[in-house]
Amino acid sequence: MVKLTRLRMDFTLLLALLGGQAVHAAAPAGAAVFAAHCAVCHGQDALGVAGSFPPLKGQVTAFAKLPAGRDYLVTAVSGGLIGSVQVAGETYTGAMPAQNMLSEAEVAAVLSFLASDGGKAKTGVQAFDVKEIVAIRSRHPGVAGAAALALRPSLPGT
Repeated sequence: MVKLTRLRMDFTLLLALLGGQAVHAAAPAGAAVFAAHCAVCHGQDALGVAGSFPPLKGQVTAFAKLPAGRDYLVTAVSGGLIGSVQVAGETYTGAMPAQNMLSEAEVAAVLSFLASDGGKAKTGVQAFDVKEIVAIRSRHPGVAGAAALALRPSLPGT
């Protein structure tokens, strides 16, 4: 069963890399990456844990619509965050560990998964791809922690 799941993830990533620009092409692989690396803190539903871990649902979609937000998301995942963020009127202070073990394809898959509301919605957000992840990491080499948090843009209406 594990081999079949891994094969499905590899096939989905291959489809996404071969030109699948639609967010839904990366959703199954992104779900697996989310479950393995993000859900332990942010919850299976990406709604976070009040007072401890901020919700990702909606936030990733909003940031993914902005060029600066896309840079922020990639550096946050790759380099981690340290400091305080305000989400939906609640302040969260702490640290998110870097997920630097994730490949560019995995970062693209998980961010595309989250930006599409868990693969369930057409949000109008362009899917992340490997080329974009590489470019963002190249623009912000070694950015981590508080420096990654400093890239967080203001969202319209907040």
